[in-house]
This record gives sequence, structure tokens and C-alpha cells, in this order.
Amino acid sequence: MSEAVFNVVAFGRQADIGTAVAATTIFPVDSGFLGFELDRASESPESDYGLSSREYPGMESHGVRWATASMPFVARYQDIMHVLEMHVDTIGTPTGTAAPYQWVYTFDETGNLLSSALKPYTIEYGVDGSTQDEWRAVGVIADTLELGFDALSAPGNSMWKGSVGLVALDREYQAMTGTATVPDTLETMEGHFTTLAEGTTATAFADLTVLSGSLKSFSLSSSLGAAGRVYGGTTDKAVTIGRSARGEVTFDALIGISATSKTDIHDIYNVSGALAGERRWRLVVDGTGSNSLTIDFRCRFRSVNVGDHENERLYAVNGVWVYDSTLAGRGKFTLGNAVTVIP
Repeated sequence: MSEAVFNVVAFGRQADIGTAVAATTIFPVDSGFLGFELDRASESPESDYGLSSREYPGMESHGVRWATASMPFVARYQDIMHVLEMHVDTIGTPTGTAAPYQWVYTFDETGNLLSSALKPYTIEYGVDGSTQDEWRAVGVIADTLELGFDALSAPGNSMWKGSVGLVALDREYQAMTGTATVPDTLETMEGHFTTLAEGTTATAFADLTVLSGSLKSFSLSSSLGAAGRVYGGTTDKAVTIGRSARGEVTFDALIGISATSKTDIHDIYNVSGALAGERRWRLVVDGTGSNSLTIDFRCRFRSVNVGDHENERLYAVNGVWVYDSTLAGRGKFTLGNAVTVIP
């Protein structure tokens, strides 16, 4: 018997996408995560053989395998590096000689393969010691990332939460390493400690003006277009992961209505002429001590309408992230914490 209350998910950072490693750190995920689904690309040809049955013995084959999972999580300062490594960029070590150490992740814009631009992982999961319910996925990266917090309420706790759409070269039964540990402290990122600063595209990100009393909710959705690359040979697995499409980030926000937000958001969107206006935004999620997360991006508004939350009328803003030469990418995440080495 395998009981879900004992489920565990553990991460190991791979040096090579095709070579599994032992998991070293437990990554707490939302309850109910069932793991990876394995697709063997099984197919039985539609053939004539004189009977009415759709399926006939000995006439099905397996193709190239691929594994996927949707993994929900709560954003935390001490271990969100794993998510950013699997989806945004791989940097390995932070800058600084004392806390806060700075982990800077900018979307890779030039790498030919996602499997080299990003850090592939081995993910072990299941019920340790159950024998039949222990698994691992190999060569895992995050093809999609959703991250944000719900509209703030009092009382209420609108935590930054996320979900990653994971892809893997393979999912296999494997006894869990069993030695992975949980970080000593895991501080949750909170929506009510998040501020928005914004300004023109000529304004340095550090000089953007805080739009006080305005940010009610925020969410982003990022996709990379991951595609397995496979070639004729002796294996039924992809050997690397490439790009099937250009990367894209969309966002939604609820913003308090004011003279400033009308000028800097609604009127920018509603400018006459064919050329859409663009702005720079900075979100800062402030934690205790050295903990912080700064999200920088250049944005283009796709819609600005009136929304509401708890009978308060707000601007409902939707838009896209735009490549910014200062960032050398379509967005940058700067994480500050007291962690010196990714566990």
C-alpha cells in the first residue's frame, strides 16, 4: 500500500541532460502531485485483416518516449532557484561575499538548445520505501512557468504561488535515494509585501517610481516551446531538448485606479496611432532579513479594462513582456537570500 500523505519530491541537479543523479534536496510541492505521465507514443495501425476488431495481436509498436508533469508549489526565497534554473537560466553560483547573496536569472535569448541554456534535473518522487511507488524523471526542465498572487484581501493570505509544466526525457521506476534533506528555513513570498514601480523605457530600472497603493494582484505565464530532439539510433529517448517556438511571457494585474495609473497605464495603452506604447515595470517582493525577489521587465499592454475585487473598481491589465536591451532579455529575476550554494 502507498499512502499519499507520505509523498515526497526531491531534486538533483544534473551535469548532463541524459545522465541521472541522486536527489539531494526535498522540494515541498502542493498536496496531490502525482508525478510524471509517461507517453510511449504507442500506436496500432488501422489495418484490414478480415475481422471487425479494432485491435489485433502483435500489431502495435512503441515510439519515442516523453514524460510530462504539472507541479504546483508555493514560492519561497530559499529554494525558488531550482524553478528559475529549470525555466529561465542556469547560473550555478550567486554574487556577493555575504548575505544577501544575489542570484540573477535573465531569460536566455541566444542558446541553441534549452537543455544547455537551462539546468536539467533528476526529480525523484513517490513514497520512500514503498517499493512499488518510487519513481524518477530524468533530464527535466520546465517548459512553462506560472507565478503570481491572488487579489489581496483583509483578512487574507495571498501567497506567491506557481506551477511549472515539466518535460523529461524519461520516467522510470527507481528506488528513491532517501538521503535528500529539506532546507532549514523556507520563507514564503507574500503578495501584500509586493510593490510595483514603473516608468518610461528610458528610465533605469533602479530609478522607476513606486506606484503606491496600487498593486492588488499579479500573475505571469511564461512558455519556452520545448521540444525533444531525437535521431535514428539505438534508443527510444530524445537526446536533448530544443526550441519549437519563440519564448513568450504574458502577465495580468489588478491596479488601483488613480490619476497616475490612468496616465501611465490606461493612456499608454490607448495612445492614438499604430505604434504601441511600452513601459518598464519592477516588482519587488520584500521578505525578512536579506530575502527579496525583484522582477524586472519591459511591457506592452494588450488590454486595460475595468475589473473589480470586493466591490472596488480596478484597472484589469493584460500585457506581454518585451525584449529589453538593458536586461539583455525579456525579463530578469534577482533573488536575494542567505543561501551560498544551491542545495
